[in-house]
Amino acid sequence: MKKGNEGKSGSVGNAGHGTAPQDLENAHTTAEKDREKPHEKEIEELKKIAADYKETLQRMQAEFENADKRLEREKEEFVKFAAFMAITKFLPIADSIEEGMKEAEKTGNSAMKEGFEKLQKQFMQALEMNGVKRIESVGKKFDHEMHEVLMTAKEESKEDGIVLEEFHKGYMMNGRVLRPAKVKVNKKEETITK
Repeated sequence: MKKGNEGKSGSVGNAGHGTAPQDLENAHTTAEKDREKPHEKEIEELKKIAADYKETLQRMQAEFENADKRLEREKEEFVKFAAFMAITKFLPIADSIEEGMKEAEKTGNSAMKEGFEKLQKQFMQALEMNGVKRIESVGKKFDHEMHEVLMTAKEESKEDGIVLEEFHKGYMMNGRVLRPAKVKVNKKEETITK
């Protein structure tokens, strides 16, 4: 009987020893999984934090680029405004040259007239290089943005609202009016307001 018991107990012992390593391995795997789970959670949290930082960084970079572009536009506008103001101060010189030419014509002084014509040509070239052009007025339809009415006249042979005469030249710079032309306009009806 002993032999049978030994065999049974031996096989029980063997069976117990046979499952113990497997149980130990299962316990070890479960412990590893349990350890991995907190790390996975931490990793996921860190990934979220990293994504938030990345999004914030991208947003800040876009805001910086937009601010840089806005600053560049404002700088360009300031330069244009400064040039606009500076050139406006030179327009009375153009008027004086024009008056000098007219006076030289009246007195018949051809040398003086020629000198004023050269001066006017050079002055206008300098203005044109900076985007300044004269406003064409005589024979054109009155435009309240480009013309300032000083006088009106009634000429039946001319269309209503046509500029008849120009007293002071008007100028534009890069599409903006520097100074409106001062004009006399044909007025057959009550259509023009000052």
